[in-house]
Amino acid sequence: MIKQQLDKFHILYKQNISLKDYTTLHIGGKADYIVFPKSVFEVQKCIEIFNKCYMPYTVLGRGSNVLALDEGYKGAIIILTDYFSRVERLNETCVKVESGMTLKQLCQFCLKHNLTGLEFACGIPGSIGGAIYMNAGAYGGEMKDIVESVTYLDEQNNIKILLKDDLMFGYRHSYFTEHQGIILEVIYQLDLGEQPVIHDKMNEFMERRYARQPMDAYSAGSTFKRPNGYYASALIKECGLQGLCIGDAEVSRKHAGFLINKGKATSHDFLQLINKVQERVYEQTGYMLEREVQILSHKEKTL
Repeated sequence: MIKQQLDKFHILYKQNISLKDYTTLHIGGKADYIVFPKSVFEVQKCIEIFNKCYMPYTVLGRGSNVLALDEGYKGAIIILTDYFSRVERLNETCVKVESGMTLKQLCQFCLKHNLTGLEFACGIPGSIGGAIYMNAGAYGGEMKDIVESVTYLDEQNNIKILLKDDLMFGYRHSYFTEHQGIILEVIYQLDLGEQPVIHDKMNEFMERRYARQPMDAYSAGSTFKRPNGYYASALIKECGLQGLCIGDAEVSRKHAGFLINKGKATSHDFLQLINKVQERVYEQTGYMLEREVQILSHKEKTL
């Protein structure tokens, strides 16, 4: 039924595909379906088909803050990446971008057009949609500082727009962490700047990332949220946990806030390591670290 319906509307899909290649952690079993809609109409059709067949589904961008489970995903993954990567300059300082574009691509667009305000995001992996979902930020900047509005599909599969004040932005939090919705496009309000200054700032942030973070390892970025009044990485380091391994999952020796996959880690390894770090940090400091990485499972709400 699902296959026939997807074929009917010429929607691209794959069946029984490993999720390893769709997350930056390079972990995960097979998904029943992975679909690649080319338009908003096709996204809406996918949702109609999956709802009619009672098939769980979720949306995935570049998979940079996600842990896919070893048992895979018993449902459909809607991938919004290459076919949702268009960007348009609405006026001198306003940019409309689709949710599948990477932050790196958008930063390059801004650099080319002398637009400043997004430099903090130049080294953050992942898509625009994921960045909005988590209110991604670094080096003193966050999505909430530059977003004007977000267009999305609501739970009834209708196109809606949320303005900045209604997006409920907070630390690694947005409207979409509490409500169902598929982010389609974002409007950013930036400022005019000087290209050499923008370029230098981007380079500075990238150099800092490569100097301090395990950029050459499989990871999902920062594994834990920042607790009030402290930094997760500092707590983990103080507890002597850097280098701690379970299977091929390891607390990075370069940056304690990153848990990495040395090559063959399973989701079981990774979850065990998360739990071990949380337990040890709580025992030694009294801080209970909250997981930032999202679990890709049909049993819980994800991206």
